[in-house]
Amino acid sequence: MIEPIRYSILHRTLYEYSSPALLCHNTMHLSPREVSYQSVERSHIEISPAPSIRRPRQDPYGNQTEFFSIESQHQSMLVEAESVVTRSVPCWEGAESVSFPSVRNRLHQPQTDEDRRAQEFCFDSSYIQSESAFSDFAWESFHSHNSLLDAVTNLTQRIFDDFQYVPNSTLVSTTPREVLRTKQGVCQDFAHFQIACLRSIGLAARYVSGYLLTHPAPGQPKLVGADASHAWLSVYFGDFGWIDFDPTNNAIPRNEHITLAWGADYADVAPIAGLLIGGGLTRLEVSVDVAPIAPSHTTL
Repeated sequence: MIEPIRYSILHRTLYEYSSPALLCHNTMHLSPREVSYQSVERSHIEISPAPSIRRPRQDPYGNQTEFFSIESQHQSMLVEAESVVTRSVPCWEGAESVSFPSVRNRLHQPQTDEDRRAQEFCFDSSYIQSESAFSDFAWESFHSHNSLLDAVTNLTQRIFDDFQYVPNSTLVSTTPREVLRTKQGVCQDFAHFQIACLRSIGLAARYVSGYLLTHPAPGQPKLVGADASHAWLSVYFGDFGWIDFDPTNNAIPRNEHITLAWGADYADVAPIAGLLIGGGLTRLEVSVDVAPIAPSHTTL
């Protein structure tokens, strides 16, 4: 049995402006989700300068979010989110028996409330639209596998094998069609593309944002701030619920992926998004530290 891992996470975001900002309104998705395989011990966000308004709320997908407003002149803004979570390995025993046709039929003719809730992740969203090019790409995996788990695993591997991870090669607005054309991108692009493929053949898939524990090269120290936000996807498996897949790393996430939030695509779960008045040019600096916390041992 693989033991759960307890993590300390620090996500630091600094905005510096070339001229004073007069007002900003923002919504944050920086608080990890509490789910069956992940417990949240602590989550705290510091904002400087101090906002005039802070309002925590839960969004339509059940994510913990917070709106804040800074209504005084400021030259910079710093957001530091600190969390302690424990992540375990989900149990999907028996999921390999779930067939692709059975799940697709349940989504077309829902049998349960969970089926009906999953349906909303079958449709187009802000950054993801179904197209025949995506269904053609997906069918290469699904024609040869009746098991939904085997088919999605094969699709995940094909994206990993055929597409190249190139940092800073795309924008938030880069479309799945462009990713298919260039065969390159970053984690957000690969998640969007795989979701587009799955929705194009009638399945429910959602976008997941979070963090990934990274490991330095052998003999090298882990650099402070060198971790990053990560993105993957989750696919609906009927009675087995949702199973995560990471096309960037050709993996089914285990206990080294920490879930922040999920939605239809990136637009629903951006770490910080909002409106700024003034400020001129903006310089953005982001650093993330994900560190396992060693278990304490009590001696008598």
